[in-house]
Amino acid sequence: MHVAIDDTYGPIDAAPSKYVTGARRTYVAVEFPDKSVDDIRENLANCLSKIPELIGIVPTEFHFVDIYNRKKEWEGAPGESNLALFEFFAEIYRMHRWRVTVQTVDDRTLADHRLRLDLTVDGIDLRERDGQALFFLLTRVKHQVPPPPERLTLRIDAGRERPGAPIATALFSEWGDLYDGQYAESHREPLIQIADFIAFSINRVTHLGLKPNRTEIDIWFLGLFANMGIRSEDLVTASLPPNFTTADMDAVHTADRKRKGLE
Repeated sequence: MHVAIDDTYGPIDAAPSKYVTGARRTYVAVEFPDKSVDDIRENLANCLSKIPELIGIVPTEFHFVDIYNRKKEWEGAPGESNLALFEFFAEIYRMHRWRVTVQTVDDRTLADHRLRLDLTVDGIDLRERDGQALFFLLTRVKHQVPPPPERLTLRIDAGRERPGAPIATALFSEWGDLYDGQYAESHREPLIQIADFIAFSINRVTHLGLKPNRTEIDIWFLGLFANMGIRSEDLVTASLPPNFTTADMDAVHTADRKRKGLE
């Protein structure tokens, strides 16, 4: 099994919502069967190589916050070609439906579970929200992936550590030499770019749920995300009107929290 991990964060100011608090930190893990990894990497590299002739820019990777907001090299993307890339990746996901694990830590998380953490584990500082979200995610991944003697290869975007640095070797010690966990540069590891797409999309939907007024593109994005059918136990689906309010979204959270025994 290969697992690719990327992070996302925000919104900083989430005052309109009872449940979506500020300064959130989210990590997303996407699982890929070993037998598919070489084809996925090759196909994404081929897609990237076609971008110059299709839209006239030369990106080094698919980085979706820049694609969506037309930042850096994507500033010159013509028309709605940046949005077309989201449709393309959404279709890729619908074809494969890789399992996705989502872990968010915000103002409520530790209070909900009456936790106070003041230690460092496997080089991850659990006093920091970023470290908490990452460690919780890794712990969940450990209990979801096939156990030894199956191999486990884990790659996480190298925002926290230098590329090539090991990650969570003690946590996955049962695998021994069958475990290969490292930080990696996303432009060198296409699997992380897929995790980046999922992480950005989840975070964007959270932002849109807090907006008092939504544009046509906002509604389009919500529909695109809903139709992806992301295979995850962590995402709750609900049918809401296009003009849904933050109160409507909070009602979905309330129902989910009651189901989990948090309220």
